[in-house]
Amino acid sequence: MSSLHCAQRGSGVLNVAFNQDNTCVAVADMSGLRVFSLEQHKRAFRLDIGAIGLAQMLFCTSLLAYVGAGEQPTLSPRKLTLYNTHSNAAIQSLSFPSSVLGVHLNRKRLAVVLERRVLLYVLETLELLRTIDTAPNPEGVAALTTCHEPTCQLAVPAGGEPGAVRVYDAASGSGSVLGELRAHRSPLAVLAWSDTGSLLASASQKGTVVRVHAPASPDTVHSFRRGSTPARISGLAFAPSPVQPALLCVASDHGTVHLFRITPQLERKSSTAAAAAVISSVLPATIARAVEPTRCLTTIRLPGRPAASVCSLTTVDGGCVGAGVGVTWLGGHPCKAHGNPFTPPTPLHHAIQTTQHSILVCCTGTRALGLLTMTG
Repeated sequence: MSSLHCAQRGSGVLNVAFNQDNTCVAVADMSGLRVFSLEQHKRAFRLDIGAIGLAQMLFCTSLLAYVGAGEQPTLSPRKLTLYNTHSNAAIQSLSFPSSVLGVHLNRKRLAVVLERRVLLYVLETLELLRTIDTAPNPEGVAALTTCHEPTCQLAVPAGGEPGAVRVYDAASGSGSVLGELRAHRSPLAVLAWSDTGSLLASASQKGTVVRVHAPASPDTVHSFRRGSTPARISGLAFAPSPVQPALLCVASDHGTVHLFRITPQLERKSSTAAAAAVISSVLPATIARAVEPTRCLTTIRLPGRPAASVCSLTTVDGGCVGAGVGVTWLGGHPCKAHGNPFTPPTPLHHAIQTTQHSILVCCTGTRALGLLTMTG
């Protein structure tokens, strides 16, 4: 589940967030919130109540959580409201001593992120399970696994050393510490779990390197270089677990989205150098570089001025006609992949003909929605 908080309010958009299975996206703005279906390419819900600062869905259900932006007395940033979109009625509200900076949901748990603590609730009853103290966390960095079984884990910034991550057991009432990861040397900027909860991606505020950890095997770490220039990493997302090899997409405020392949550790050590040598002798250098797991497979340049964005990876039964990267923007704006613009037919599902492929979905705070189909 990927979310983007927009600090600048000139565009009116304050927050953009995908749901857990990437079938919908919630857009919070100065007038309220809207939910768009990425499968039907249309607006599925609208609530005009005033400025909403955060909004999160629970998969494709009728449950929606939102936090006010503080523009109206009834929409305080210190109050979280659970809302039923079918009955158009608030279910319950929770108040907090400071602003809510993040909200995370799965089918069993609700995690509310404040600047110095995270509160973990039973979603069904809203019983408070545990209050977890964190390092100063003004960006509201945290990640809750979208799955609730066989594992349900919560990752938050650890106190003490900058860039450290502490992983908690969110399934039990005790919320015991499962482990601590020394992820980066700079403060954390974003965290994201894979759909099975087996992998955790992290990026620091420096934004040049992204790491993927396997908390069950702390020595397993994959490092990927986004670039040499510092950037704000605004979105991390794994491909669904059936996609092999595993993929990770990384969005930044440079207006780019990078796609990385996660190669198993043993494969990386034994075969990367040999494969690179063989492929580079028969293929152009741009293709040969894709074998190196520390480099991205492709870079997508989003339209317009560089801006922070969020991304997600999902799958459909089919693939886009053609090769390479095909792009469709619901707003009609082409993206660039490998420096070449693409504008295939809209809607995207009309172009599906071949085998199963991954779809990269991108959103920015100033644009509508984009679907980029990765083929091959």
